[in-house]
Parts: sequence; C-alpha cells; structure tokens
Amino acid sequence: MKFLLAVVALVAIFIIVYKQKRKNDFEQTSYFKITHNSLAKIKADKGVEGEYLIYKELAEYEKDGAKLLFNCYIPTRTHTMSEIDVLMLHRSGIYVFESKNYSGWIFGSEQDEDWTQSLFCRGHEPQKEHFFNPVLQNKWHIKHLCELLKIKQEHVYSVIVFSDRCELKSITLYNQAIKVLHLFQLRHGISGFLEKTVLSEADIARLYNLLYPYTQLSEEKKQEHIRNIELDQESREAKRGKICPVCGGELVVRTVKSGERKGQTFYGCSAYPKCHYTEKM
Repeated sequence: MKFLLAVVALVAIFIIVYKQKRKNDFEQTSYFKITHNSLAKIKADKGVEGEYLIYKELAEYEKDGAKLLFNCYIPTRTHTMSEIDVLMLHRSGIYVFESKNYSGWIFGSEQDEDWTQSLFCRGHEPQKEHFFNPVLQNKWHIKHLCELLKIKQEHVYSVIVFSDRCELKSITLYNQAIKVLHLFQLRHGISGFLEKTVLSEADIARLYNLLYPYTQLSEEKKQEHIRNIELDQESREAKRGKICPVCGGELVVRTVKSGERKGQTFYGCSAYPKCHYTEKM
C-alpha cells in the first residue's frame, strides 16, 4: 500500500513539474511576450489557437534572424484598423498570414467576394456558411501595411492558412505570390520564397520596432475594431441576401398567390420544393 501511494505521489509530482516547465517554456516565447495570451485562452478560443499554431510552425525561422508579430492593428486612411493575424519579417521579405481555423469543405476563387464553408452533420443536408474572401482580406491588410511602411508590395507575400481539419475542395488562384494552404503545408508552401535576401538585419530590426507598438492596443481599441468588423459583416450579408438556416440556400422574397394572405410577402428558400423553410418579412 505504501509503495502504491509513493508511486501515485511521484506521478503527481512529475505532472506538476512537467506542467510548470511547459508554462515556463511557453512564457519565454515571442508569442507570449507580444500577445500575453495564456495556454488556457489558446485552448478555449479557436481563432487564438489558429494564430498560435501558425507561430509554432514559424518559430524555427527565429533562429535564422526572423522576427514575428501577432495581432498587428494597422491604421487605415478611413481611421479604422486592419488586423494582421501573424506577420513575419524575414531576410527574404515580409510575410502576412491570415489564419482560418475552420472545419468542413472550403470553396472559393481569388476574385470572389465571399467564399463558402460547407459543414456536414450526419442525417442532414450540408449547412453552408459564407465568409469574406480571405485573399481579398489579406490584400487589404497588405495595402495598408505598405502605406504605413512606405514600401512597395514586391516582396510582401500573402499566405492564407487553413486548419488541417478542413478540406480545400476548390480554390482558384491567379497570383503566384499568394498561397492558400493547410497548416501542415505552411513551411513547404513558403519555402520557394525564402531563398532571396532583400532585408538586412538592420532593416528587420527597424521594421520590427516600428510595427511592435501596433500589437499593443488597448482592450477598448480592440473591441472597437471587433464592432467595426461585425457591422461590415452585417452590411455584406444584407447585400448578399439572407441564408436559409436549414439547408444553407439563399432566402428570396416570395408573394402569397392565394388565400387570406394573398399579396403578402415573405422569405422562402430558393431550394423549394426540396426545402420548405419560410420566414416572415
């Protein structure tokens, strides 16, 4: 019995020491020093988790002199902000990463305004969600970044990183400087850009010092940015049209043709008669 208690105690001590070492190692990373995000927050927030997983893939480049920045809020001409999820300053150029920690099937083209995510649930029709084209989103980030730094876009690379949990079913790109890939493909996907040398150590240090303050916004400013994003999303959804919550099809305006409610309008699913969902105006 005493032996068993001793083993349990040793295991408990080992777990405590391991967790403390893991915490100490994490708090020495550039990710923690810039974001101050805890391991618990990373685990609880899918968006934060996606950014941290990108950092883990890129951390090895820090040994090569690269500098990483996270949640960089770049000012725009309209006095709003453009948030870059992850930014890497490397001797080969500037890499702007947009994190999409999504599941399901992903469809989209470089020129579309919105992309589609299809989610599957056994026994139900796929549920379709639309989200703003991340290529255009990153293009917006890069535009304002270059204006801030007063540089050309020649050696600024756009990389959209999707979770390994999703499947990129149909993605159409035309610009070779843009990458859309899974997390596990990240290092291989950017390897072709890494051979050039366009930034010196002094250039990287100067750009890092210039951009670092934009990663340290107050919580009030961050919440303001989130509200602006939500308003923009609502505006685009209103422009695009309402989405059927049952099948993911578009809701269209229909008119009652007979009966007591003749002439009244309502929203009906465009997939009718396959889907009978309706909604009051």
